[in-house]
Amino acid sequence: MLDTAELDNAPHLPRRNWASIVLVLFVQAMNSFSDNFVKMLLIALSIIIAKDSWVGRHMELWLGAIFSLPYMIFAPLAGYWSDRFSKRKVMVWMQVMQIICFVWLALALWVKRVPGSLEICLVGFFVLAVQAAVLSPAKMGIMKELAGSRRLGQVSGWLQVTMLAGILGGMWAGGIWYGTEYEKTGDAWMSALWPLIVISIFGIVELIAAICIQTTPSHTEVRWRKGMALEHFESLKIVFRRRSIRLAAMGVTYFWFISNALSFILVTLTKELHPDTGHGDGPMELAKVAGILGIGVISGSIFASHVCRNRIELGLIPLGGFGLVAGLLWSGLATLGSSWMYAGIIFTGAAGGCFMVPLYAFAQDKAEKQEKARIHAGMNLMDCLGTLVAVAIVALMKWMELTASTQFLILAIPTFFAAIYIMRLLPQDLVRFLMLAAVRFLYKVKPVHMDRIPATGGVLLLPNHVSYVDALIVGSASRRPVRFVMWDALYNLWWLKWLMRLIGTVPISATRAKDAIRAVAAALKEGEIVCLFPEGQITRHGMVNELRKGFELMARQGDAQVVPVYLDGLYGSIFSFQGGKFFTKRPKHLRYPVEVHFGEPLAPRAATAEVVRHAMLALSAEAFLKRKNWQHAEADLVAFANALRLAETEWHHPGDVFLSLEPAGSVIHRTVKALTQVLPGTKFIDHGPEAHPAHIVAFGTRATLGKLTGHERLFFCLDSDLSPLPANLPLPPPLTPHPLQDPAQSLTQSAPTVLRGYIDAPTGILLTSEVPNPPLPDADKDQQLGQKPHTLGRLLPGLAIASTPEGLTISSLLPDSPLTATIPGAKMDEQGFLVINIAN
Repeated sequence: MLDTAELDNAPHLPRRNWASIVLVLFVQAMNSFSDNFVKMLLIALSIIIAKDSWVGRHMELWLGAIFSLPYMIFAPLAGYWSDRFSKRKVMVWMQVMQIICFVWLALALWVKRVPGSLEICLVGFFVLAVQAAVLSPAKMGIMKELAGSRRLGQVSGWLQVTMLAGILGGMWAGGIWYGTEYEKTGDAWMSALWPLIVISIFGIVELIAAICIQTTPSHTEVRWRKGMALEHFESLKIVFRRRSIRLAAMGVTYFWFISNALSFILVTLTKELHPDTGHGDGPMELAKVAGILGIGVISGSIFASHVCRNRIELGLIPLGGFGLVAGLLWSGLATLGSSWMYAGIIFTGAAGGCFMVPLYAFAQDKAEKQEKARIHAGMNLMDCLGTLVAVAIVALMKWMELTASTQFLILAIPTFFAAIYIMRLLPQDLVRFLMLAAVRFLYKVKPVHMDRIPATGGVLLLPNHVSYVDALIVGSASRRPVRFVMWDALYNLWWLKWLMRLIGTVPISATRAKDAIRAVAAALKEGEIVCLFPEGQITRHGMVNELRKGFELMARQGDAQVVPVYLDGLYGSIFSFQGGKFFTKRPKHLRYPVEVHFGEPLAPRAATAEVVRHAMLALSAEAFLKRKNWQHAEADLVAFANALRLAETEWHHPGDVFLSLEPAGSVIHRTVKALTQVLPGTKFIDHGPEAHPAHIVAFGTRATLGKLTGHERLFFCLDSDLSPLPANLPLPPPLTPHPLQDPAQSLTQSAPTVLRGYIDAPTGILLTSEVPNPPLPDADKDQQLGQKPHTLGRLLPGLAIASTPEGLTISSLLPDSPLTATIPGAKMDEQGFLVINIAN
């Protein structure tokens, strides 16, 4: 069996583990179903036959207290058994014990006329509660052994969903079945006996499922100590030893306080709606409201499990707390029995699911392996204390003869203060969650190789910088919380500073480089993940800019691993500079698809600017070759690849007309035709501009310069010649007015801008290209070059490079192809241009 670290590093869980997880979910769901099915049978029975007895009038409170006592009495012993012995064996033993309890209860119902039969049932229910108390830490602790830490948030959500589904499903089924049987037979005792016999048969199925669970190890290092069975608060000491686990346990305890109080209040609500006990309407109404509450809890738990599938989102907890307040107020203020009241109960349940799932997952994840079961036992002990408090408070409210609506409103008061307290504990998590939720609403973020982020220790993330939301995109793709680096000029804006401080942003100064390095290094030494954009500016041409070398010292002084990151698909969103402007663009998609590719971690001293750039380009190539665009490619993959890469850069405008000066069938001609497929709204021509406006982009070689008419905006000179372009190109003579253009406009039109590009002759792949120098935005001091004399242009996106003694080897040319291209005597300069060594 793989250990936790091996499971976390595995891209997929072994099938045997998945099968065992499903079996655990089934066993614990059916166990919860059976317990609450029996509980509902006894409540329904008491409503019919014992409404005037001291037991029958408050049966729900007696059952709540009885079910909690074993968790208090046997919690340390239950935790020890699950820590010491195989958790799978403990689950098997408890399924046998459950079947014995069902037999006891069936006999008590069979001898219905014996005085005290109802009390004998309560004794059997107590033994059933003992079985549940011992099973609880085993089923909770086994999940980390089967799923590991990385998937624990998601699996914990499933565990809570199935447990709650079992609890509420059991209550619903028990009430409906009993009410239906009682309407048919009129025999209160037999209406409970036959459903119990059927549920006992299902207990045998549970036992078989528990036997089929994968064998888990025992821990012989956990020793029995004298008097352990009497150390009732030993587990609580372990829980309260660490503040994080203590607070999580208190939050879970409050959830169970609220949930049990609600279940008790629902019985009062049922009696108010159906005071006549001569029919089965009361039990069926109770089943109905329990089912309504269950729909909410399950929906909220599924949502929380989905949100926590990659990491535990603590920001959900305060939101769930305030949701509970809103739901209780809603239920209490609505008209009794109205659809609005039922809707309020559903909302309360959904908020409770969002509140509970991340708390449980956090407590499980922070627990040490050898103490996990005892921590869960201690938490169960606290949950029982919360249940007993709920019993006492609801009993007091019933003694005061308060209506169910009033009881809902009273519960909202302590819940509000609890939510405020939680928000003050987790302000950073709450704000981060809300910000990332907004990002996930606007962007469909897909992390790739997320497992490459080290699970512990300081990590410096180095992404390419594409847009104003890059930081949030990276944060949403990481399992661990990420701190970001920001220029202090932005950080110190009065309306932004409080928010940046709250989410842990690291401010640095452009004029105090040493202070900036020390600030980031300090965060890395504390074991934080820090995200720094080494370009220091957002790309305005679609390609990677020069990487500033300050991060090298940050990583070394912080002794942190460096993870290169590449954001793919983000150029073109409204927060990028595509089209020569930020923000003032219409979004292309409501959820813009973005991939975040994480590279292999680099040692601090190995992470130079050149190595990081090469790693970024390799990630760019990997992302490029996996895009869905390739499914639209026709047979000519070479032309499509050239067009796709060229379209990634900043040069084209809506409505452009592409003119090929090369003959049909040539690489350039095919590439230009493919561009119209990649760039919607553009046109292709292969003749002069007599029928077209002067928005033409021409493509050719230096041999076809003479075909230019002067009406072209740009001319891409693409060929396989490594020599530089001549200083004085034979550009067209002064322009004459175009037949479809205003003569006044043509007089101001300049000669076309010539852009250099290099095509690898053996493969036909376009490797480099220049683009027009992008404009400098207002208040921006960093000029970005799209052109540079005596170079082949910039390496196009989606290509990986490797330096060799002969020059540069470029790979990842086409999908599923081993083809490479070599440019002799070439190297990449710091700005990303390919330069030819003249001496070679």
